[in-house]
Amino acid sequence: MKRSSFFVAGVVIAGLGLAGCAPAAGPTPASDASASVASANPQPSGSSQALPPTLVSPGDLDGRDVSVVVGTALVIAAPDGTDAEWTGTTADRTIAEFSAGGASEGATFHPGFIARGMGTTEATLTGPEGKEIAFRISVVAP
Repeated sequence: MKRSSFFVAGVVIAGLGLAGCAPAAGPTPASDASASVASANPQPSGSSQALPPTLVSPGDLDGRDVSVVVGTALVIAAPDGTDAEWTGTTADRTIAEFSAGGASEGATFHPGFIARGMGTTEATLTGPEGKEIAFRISVVAP
């Protein structure tokens, strides 16, 4: 008799333990159920995916036209250790704007141009030795 009561007690305790891990019973509104499924299985949408920057070495820019997708950047692959020494300008900062490079919070960033709005603008990039590189940035749709 003692064996069966230990068995029954074990089953009851195990059942109570599992009940604490189970979600509360009750009706779930349809909107809550679909929200939990959507968050569990996120699907990338075309508008939420970030596009990569355009990476160019300074020597490849002189006198050239460079196309950059709006909302991305034209990143200058400056020689190691010179990132903070590059400067740049654009004729129209609403189309593209220079972003300085250098060290910040333990990371090193390359200089570049942020593509702000669609259009074309003249740009210049000046290296550490003072050489100025002139080129054109065309900001285009993705």
